[in-house]
Amino acid sequence: MSAEKEIVNYWYNKKGFFTVNNIKTSNNRDCGILALKFDKGKADEILHVEVSCSITNNISETTNLDKSISRIAEEKFGNKNVESAIGNYTGQFSMAQWGIKRIIVLGAVPKSRKQAIIKKFNEKEVEVIEFENILYDVLEQLDTQYYKNDVIRTLQLTKFLLLSEPAKLAKLLVNDAFTSNSRKEFLSSILDKEEIVKEFKKTNIERLAAIMKNANLKPNELAHMLEHNILNKRTRRMFLDSLNEQEKIRKVAGRIIKKNKSEMELQKFF
Repeated sequence: MSAEKEIVNYWYNKKGFFTVNNIKTSNNRDCGILALKFDKGKADEILHVEVSCSITNNISETTNLDKSISRIAEEKFGNKNVESAIGNYTGQFSMAQWGIKRIIVLGAVPKSRKQAIIKKFNEKEVEVIEFENILYDVLEQLDTQYYKNDVIRTLQLTKFLLLSEPAKLAKLLVNDAFTSNSRKEFLSSILDKEEIVKEFKKTNIERLAAIMKNANLKPNELAHMLEHNILNKRTRRMFLDSLNEQEKIRKVAGRIIKKNKSEMELQKFF
């Protein structure tokens, strides 16, 4: 099996499904994965799962989405040879009344066309599962026991020996595989986590200053943030006192006060 199919197969096993991968049609065509969940001797749930996972998905590039998805659904699930092979295998089980559910696992689904792709597949009675979600679930649940499956073992090594190293993980995030928008989305996602925000208490002043400097905040936006999101009634006075002690700020404030004073005296004169 391909690496992605191994991962999908493992994921369904962990969800309590018995999986079959060696079903072939009369012309030796592979029928994907058949996943079965039993309850009291009856096949309570049967899934026909096709895995179509690539780094760059061709579905999103087509101009006629409906035609492309209709063709895929027909080839993967509507083909008479495929239906016959699946039917011959499942015929030995007493099935629930809703029959066989059809699922396609897709990789590299662009956000701009994701909803349209999912909708078109649903119209063909095919449920879409994104491979990245399956991969995340598998990685998250992996522990430190030894796995004989080479693909799962590789994921385990990646999780515990590579992704657990912050410096190496940071390098991966700034390489060419990630776009500027991907990095922005990553930062927004981690900053939504309370545990990450709490870690900023341990961040030194220089690093926080660099973050603020590159945030491109306008002076009025910075003032609004300090007023409404950071300072409270008790700390506002302390902040102003501290600000007054800074030499450069004091000089600017002095010039402003002097200017305002001279303008006021001129108005009084008139």
